[in-house]
Amino acid sequence: MLIASGVVAAPAGAGPLAPPPLAVKVLAAPQPLPATDWRAHLVYEILLRNETDHAVRLDRVEVRAVTILAVLDGDAIERRLFRFTDDAFSRTLPPGGSGMLLLDVTLAPGARVPTRLDHRFGVATGDGDGVTTFTGARTTVERREPLRVSAPLRGGSIAVFGCCGPPFGHRRARVELDGRIYLAQRYAVDLVRMDAALNTNAGDPTRNESYYIFGAAVMAAAPGRVLAVRDGVPENTPPAFPPDLGDNDVLGNFVLQDLGGGRTAVYAHLSTGSVRVRPGDRLDRGQVLGQVGNNGNSFQPHLHFQVTDAPGLPFGLTANGVPFVFDRFRLDSRVAGFDTFPPAPVRIPVPPPHRRAGMYPLTGDIVTFEPSSDRR
Repeated sequence: MLIASGVVAAPAGAGPLAPPPLAVKVLAAPQPLPATDWRAHLVYEILLRNETDHAVRLDRVEVRAVTILAVLDGDAIERRLFRFTDDAFSRTLPPGGSGMLLLDVTLAPGARVPTRLDHRFGVATGDGDGVTTFTGARTTVERREPLRVSAPLRGGSIAVFGCCGPPFGHRRARVELDGRIYLAQRYAVDLVRMDAALNTNAGDPTRNESYYIFGAAVMAAAPGRVLAVRDGVPENTPPAFPPDLGDNDVLGNFVLQDLGGGRTAVYAHLSTGSVRVRPGDRLDRGQVLGQVGNNGNSFQPHLHFQVTDAPGLPFGLTANGVPFVFDRFRLDSRVAGFDTFPPAPVRIPVPPPHRRAGMYPLTGDIVTFEPSSDRR
């Protein structure tokens, strides 16, 4: 059950004890994620459900700790409130409708990480003339350090598509089972290789072999035992998604690996017939698992990598994504413009230092993954 807690400031005539029009709840407590912008990111989602018999529009959200950390209104909410009824972004929920507000609260460099967060909501109800404000969706902030892993690929000109802001490719991919919502892909990254002109392929775009990343070796990001594998799913024909994809076919060919401490790594869309490991195998860091392919929910060759808080067997999706950082890499440049419609990518330089350690690469980062010196 979603519960909206806190103080309600009701519209005129409603009385001081009027219940809030939205039930709100944080899906999972955020955990600080150090990223390549030198900031700590608090990445989390607020589930919302319209408890009224009329439409409710979310007009303002304040994220609060001791002070106000972030304010969202208007277009910012429109781009972040993902409505479940039609799988679309909108700041209006129909009667009984539900959705998920995708938040990425970035802290100033060197700022202290809060121990808890609260939220103040401003909503318009009915014909839009009634305004209600209330507080709710209180959450603690996890103090656990992100898992530190080695990159599952090697080499340069690798573009990252992952967390944490728009266009939210992975963070919309919820799984609902037995009344629970899982977000295994919260921090997932898709890795491709781009040339200087930001192309991912050369030659015939309908051939997987034309893509620079196709067939690249995929390596274990940390030591650990193999939990499950799938191979034999045929390759897709780029640049289109496969038709009639079932829920259990999203990852295509994959390897699930136990990293210890309740953490599971997922390596997905591996090339057909390339998987070298089997359940029960004990892997060393850097050991080759297979090769990059293009199957499952994929329209071009890439590696999908994520870390979750449980195996989520048999397909690694009934679990929640947890943050991770790569032990070392170079940040060579950044591509902006993926969050526009239509996308208008442009490469921009990044100031030194280019070498990064213990950080998460953000969407649009172009990186070089180097072999790790840590062989634990």
